[in-house]
Amino acid sequence: MNETFQNKFPQSIKELENFIDCYQNKLVHHAFFRLGNKEEAEDIVQEVIIKMFNDRNKYKDLANPSSYIFRMVSNSCIDRLRMKKNIEYKNEIFLKNILNNYVDDSSAKIIEKEEFKRVNAILSRIPDEQAEVIRQRVIDEMSFTEIADILQLPATTVKSRFKYGITKLKSIIQKSKEVQNEL
Repeated sequence: MNETFQNKFPQSIKELENFIDCYQNKLVHHAFFRLGNKEEAEDIVQEVIIKMFNDRNKYKDLANPSSYIFRMVSNSCIDRLRMKKNIEYKNEIFLKNILNNYVDDSSAKIIEKEEFKRVNAILSRIPDEQAEVIRQRVIDEMSFTEIADILQLPATTVKSRFKYGITKLKSIIQKSKEVQNEL
């Protein structure tokens, strides 16, 4: 992540513009792989940035604002998903509805939907704590230190969750290949 914002949250419009230029795409990407909907991911990122900027005096002394904003986006995604679950959306039904809501047949949107579906189908087979670390490390391309800051965990815990998650995924894939070979 950009060192410019490691120790100071933007306090002026110009600083905010630079912050957005630096982090917006990464934050949207981060949110998309939690929600499966690009527009919803963009909305959450915008809401979080506006909230933080409106309360910028409260955040001006943060030790690591970039990690904090990733954590806020993650929490907002979790809140959004919980809200959807509370109105009786189950994970499978939610994914089907996302896919059915896309009428546009543009290749990019189809690829995004399929990638979201594929990634979440694979990651749903391991514990959520491990899946989240793998998302942040592989999809969001974050370092273990950045993930540790966001999740507020020791880096060693993050590394072990990643290692155990990858080991479980390899085992699942191997078993799947063995089943396919038997057929």
